[in-house]
Amino acid sequence: MDQIVPDRRTKTAGPAHMPRNAAHHSWVSGAVLTALLLGMIALSIRSVSGDLAFVLLGSVGLVVGAFHYLFPGSQFFSLALANFIGVYACVFVFFLESNFHDIQPHVQAIAFVIPLACFLSGAWWRAGTIRTIVMSRRLRDGGHFDRIFLWMAPVWGVGALTFLLPGRDVSPETLTFVFLLSMTAIGAIVAFVARDIAIFLLDAGLLFEGFFQQASRLVLPAFAFLTFYSLCIIMFGALYTIMDRFMIEPNFIVDGVRRDLTFPEGLYFSLVTFATVGYGDIHPVTGAVRLVCGIEIVTGVLLLLFGFSAIIGHAVPHDRRDRNDPL
Repeated sequence: MDQIVPDRRTKTAGPAHMPRNAAHHSWVSGAVLTALLLGMIALSIRSVSGDLAFVLLGSVGLVVGAFHYLFPGSQFFSLALANFIGVYACVFVFFLESNFHDIQPHVQAIAFVIPLACFLSGAWWRAGTIRTIVMSRRLRDGGHFDRIFLWMAPVWGVGALTFLLPGRDVSPETLTFVFLLSMTAIGAIVAFVARDIAIFLLDAGLLFEGFFQQASRLVLPAFAFLTFYSLCIIMFGALYTIMDRFMIEPNFIVDGVRRDLTFPEGLYFSLVTFATVGYGDIHPVTGAVRLVCGIEIVTGVLLLLFGFSAIIGHAVPHDRRDRNDPL
């Protein structure tokens, strides 16, 4: 039995003691982000399996609604469950496209729902224990992480075995049977470890809650950092364009042609140089502009180091910060 770690957080530091307005704002932000993620996943998998997109969205509503009805508690727990189903959908489509791309759409839908239904059944079976876990709103100690790997290993093992199928002369009926059998085996494992999955989701929900609470305090310093970052990119982009205007020969090769940069191209090259990406579609050919590129790269690295340090420092409680530090 996992032990519950005593709650040592102060009333202002932990998500469990957030002010009501802050908690509501954080939950709304998390809900919007979750809806955006699920919408993008649904649109993505619709291109490879159209009906499955509707099954995904319907499953999220039914499973999250049923679980919240059975175990009312942290709203972030429901968001963590919704995100978990979205991740499961991505993994499901990956294995589907890799090894079972000829499976009929209605069989895909049935197979997708099997582990979710088994999870609900296992949760109902362990209702008393899971209700205590959900209502506790406390992070577990590290002792249960080994159990997470214990239930993830056989699930991934079943999925890995399906990679033995491609290239073999398997009839569609046999392939469908193996597919449903694999998903049923995964569902049985999920039902058996429903309590451990609930603990995992609870911890994820509490971490989400703490993350959004902390992120709300970082909006201003992050905006200031991005503003200064953008100004540096614009400055170097303008410098590249000016050098091309006043030097005799063009300083860049653009898509294999040596010519002057336009201002939008200068901004684009400045952005990829500042971020040290360098796609290669635009590259400098003169010593002077290469020197400027080197200066921009060093400036970008230093700005990232100091910028992230300032943003992270802003998350430290006020009484621990230097009062002379504007961030």
